[in-house]
Amino acid sequence: MKIYKLLASAFLIVDFASCQQTLFEDLEGASVNVVADDNVSYDGKVITVKKNCPVTFGLEGEPDVITFFSGELGHQYAYRNRTEIPLEDIVSAELKFKIWAQYGIFRTDPENSCKNQMDVLFVTENENGEPVFPGLSRDFEADSVMLEEQVNWQQLVERSEMPDKSTDAYNAKQIKKDLTPYIGKKMTLAFVLNRDKKVAPQNSTTPKETILQSTFHFEDICIETKLKDNRTMIISADAFGLTPVNMKNKTKFDEHKDNEFDMPSDMEYGAVKSGVEGYWNFANLSSGNIDIAGCPANGVWKYSWLVSDYINWQLTDDVDTGIKIKEINLPMSDYTYTYSNVGTYRATFVLNNSNYEESQQKLCEFIVNVVE
Repeated sequence: MKIYKLLASAFLIVDFASCQQTLFEDLEGASVNVVADDNVSYDGKVITVKKNCPVTFGLEGEPDVITFFSGELGHQYAYRNRTEIPLEDIVSAELKFKIWAQYGIFRTDPENSCKNQMDVLFVTENENGEPVFPGLSRDFEADSVMLEEQVNWQQLVERSEMPDKSTDAYNAKQIKKDLTPYIGKKMTLAFVLNRDKKVAPQNSTTPKETILQSTFHFEDICIETKLKDNRTMIISADAFGLTPVNMKNKTKFDEHKDNEFDMPSDMEYGAVKSGVEGYWNFANLSSGNIDIAGCPANGVWKYSWLVSDYINWQLTDDVDTGIKIKEINLPMSDYTYTYSNVGTYRATFVLNNSNYEESQQKLCEFIVNVVE
């Protein structure tokens, strides 16, 4: 029985090695060629084709996988892994978000729970190209003094543009602010609840009560950049490096008694994942949404900052993609593609073979000139 087992094992090893050799074909002989016709010509360097006329590529050899990048916007091989874009390619930038206030009283000042309660500020560089904001030191006392007294913050969104009465998400205000003059500069954003440090005013219709403080909801926060090639890139809010500075972190509020387990672990700089009064809620930050709850009637009005890192203007997660035109064990002798717009493109075929031990890759590239 042992002999048979050994023989069987030997046959398995030989058979497995044989399979490995046949599964992996060298890419040296693999290639892509151009099929010329009445609408397509190829001089060995440039393919010339009429708009909306198909180009047929002949596929030689036996690569396991072939991926095609047409060279059009969003499908350029050179940008398949990029995380940043060159500054010189950015032609404009715009901060965009929606905002609405929930709960509150809408009467004349001071009996208004929304008006002048939320600020969106910024600072950038001075005349010498030095950043006005040095960044947070994580020394809370020093940081709070710096934010309030030492940095000359500029109003990015005028208070008159912000909510002055409670509403709902459907009626949120749309805010757009041009940041083009600051592209490439060290720019910091700040969102501030109750920058004026107002105390809750008495409610004239209910004299024994003070006015509640509204909750503010920001939605779809992002910076939209436009490039020379007309492409649009998005810098999402979770890439801003937002840090809360919780100015009232040493105060014990009655309304926090029921939120003991929802409080941030870092009371000075931490965010929360639910609606805790006076603390920035990051539960949906990845979607560009943040909010901060105020307080109920007869509560103490809250005061808090939310400060960004320097904006990374070049950041992008919008990588270019190709089309997988061939899978393993799928025979394929040609591929046809049609360009719809006049222009010059770099078409790239990525040929791949692999097994458990090694892999090979080969690129076949063509300049495609699309004419009328």
